[in-house]
Amino acid sequence: MTDTSWQNRVTLLVNSCDAYADLWQPFFTLLKRYFVPLPAEILLNTETKDFAFDGLNLRCVHSTAPTYGERMTDALREVKTEYTLLLLDDFFLRRPVDIARLADIVRWMDADRDIVYFNSDVTAAVCDLEVDRYPGYRRLPAGNRYTLNLQAAVWRTAKFAAYWQHKVSPWDWEERCNVLTAAHPRDKFYCVTREDARFLDYGYHGGQWMGICHGQWVESDVVPLFEKEGIEVDFSKRGFIDLENRPASLNKGADRAERYARVRACLGTAYLLPYFVFCRRCNLYSKRNHCAVDEDYFHYLQRKADLQNKTGKKIWFGPMQR
Repeated sequence: MTDTSWQNRVTLLVNSCDAYADLWQPFFTLLKRYFVPLPAEILLNTETKDFAFDGLNLRCVHSTAPTYGERMTDALREVKTEYTLLLLDDFFLRRPVDIARLADIVRWMDADRDIVYFNSDVTAAVCDLEVDRYPGYRRLPAGNRYTLNLQAAVWRTAKFAAYWQHKVSPWDWEERCNVLTAAHPRDKFYCVTREDARFLDYGYHGGQWMGICHGQWVESDVVPLFEKEGIEVDFSKRGFIDLENRPASLNKGADRAERYARVRACLGTAYLLPYFVFCRRCNLYSKRNHCAVDEDYFHYLQRKADLQNKTGKKIWFGPMQR
């Protein structure tokens, strides 16, 4: 018999916004169809709109805070359970959720208070740790790039809230804020070793777009999915993304230096020493390996080394000055 004791200990948090309200009907249709049984409470994080779905214990949490990080923080304050299962509004389920594996994850996290999450992403890492200590998962090293990410995961709620920086965008959080994990070496993050080890399937495959891309439907993914599932959607409201000619960056309008300065202001300088130790331990100073670490920090080290070579003196920079 499947263990369902986790149901009252996990809150399902669906991150969305008012502008994506047209995704809620297909999302919750598939959620109800393939996630059985569901957590006792489901929260929909959006700004002002309300939504209900027959048969689901769904509650909208509203926040009109100006940044994504602040809205996420506001939503997490509404979570009263020890664990949070994070999904985004275009994570359309494709097959039944592995409830037994979800129960395992809660049991594993109960047994080790240092575990922060079990994530559904096959995250690249500079080294393998604890492979299959938990079947289908491996531990990510501290400070690894994209350890903090928004793929589906069971998070320890308090830790999830602690890692959010109020003023950052989701892209900055995923790309720049991972250095925060290096300052907490006891924290443990586990990702799947392969896609078929995930306890839920929402169509995500590394390097392939699914659901929504840049605010438009990914035709090759959603059209056959919704047709198969008998879900009617008016695709004309958003249109289909041209994946061959999509914008190079979701932040194309933001100045690179301004974004980095904003993130550094959130992080402060306290993370520099633990991140330096992490880089030394994993031998990440070489150009060949620098892609695995925070790019901003790598450029900081490179500029410091260049100046030291020119002056013959040891240089100490403050918060990664450019």
